[in-house]
Amino acid sequence: MSVASSPPRPVDMPLVYTTQRLSNNKQDICQLLPLYQNFSLERTRIQGHLETLEFIEQQIVKVDASLAAATAPDPRLPLLIQLPGIGLVIATTILAAIGPISRFASASELVGYAGLGTRVHDSGETHKTGRITKAGRRDLRYVMVEAAQSAARTHPFWKGELERLQVRLGRKKAIVAIARKLLVVVWHVLTKETVDRHAHPQKVACSLFALAYKVGVRNLPDGQSAAGFTRQQLDRLGIGQELTDIPWGTKRPKLPASRLGTS
Repeated sequence: MSVASSPPRPVDMPLVYTTQRLSNNKQDICQLLPLYQNFSLERTRIQGHLETLEFIEQQIVKVDASLAAATAPDPRLPLLIQLPGIGLVIATTILAAIGPISRFASASELVGYAGLGTRVHDSGETHKTGRITKAGRRDLRYVMVEAAQSAARTHPFWKGELERLQVRLGRKKAIVAIARKLLVVVWHVLTKETVDRHAHPQKVACSLFALAYKVGVRNLPDGQSAAGFTRQQLDRLGIGQELTDIPWGTKRPKLPASRLGTS
């Protein structure tokens, strides 16, 4: 007589508590419950996992709300949001990691601080660069690599850089090289409070409009609307004077007229 095998034990299921995989984990665990109809102890353990995930969801909501309220007034935030691959969480992580940009006299100092600089091998006859040092801020290095991956997927310039670099370096090293280049851009836009030279006005406008809702319109300085905030930041960067609205799902929110005029 054959004996039916027991369902897989929940302890064998890795739980990754991140915002990206939280809902997937819950769905996977819920699908296990019917398999443990006759295993009361295992059902209790699975239920415990679900309750843990629900608690984490509640904490994420609270942390997001606190993060939004704390970062909304920071004038450096829109300067970073204009860059491809950088959203609220990555921008906040960058700002928390580096503090005042005046701490870094050059972009290379910031790159070294992040551990994204390459090792140099100099024998007197040859001069080679090797892997990144990984000697700096791990959190900063991690988010810059994340931003680089996103930028290389969505932005024409960085997509072209990936295609060019990966021929010689391979994809993984090419992404790290883009992360390093993107951090140099971070230094320039924060130090000079200027627009990225590869910025696309409409995409920047959409990113700023999204930022307004992520931090909460009620948290915007001077009681601004999302559209008013977007226009103010576009004027600050000196771009998008010609934009009258922006694509937003099925809608096209109207933007106030630019104070810079149109060329």
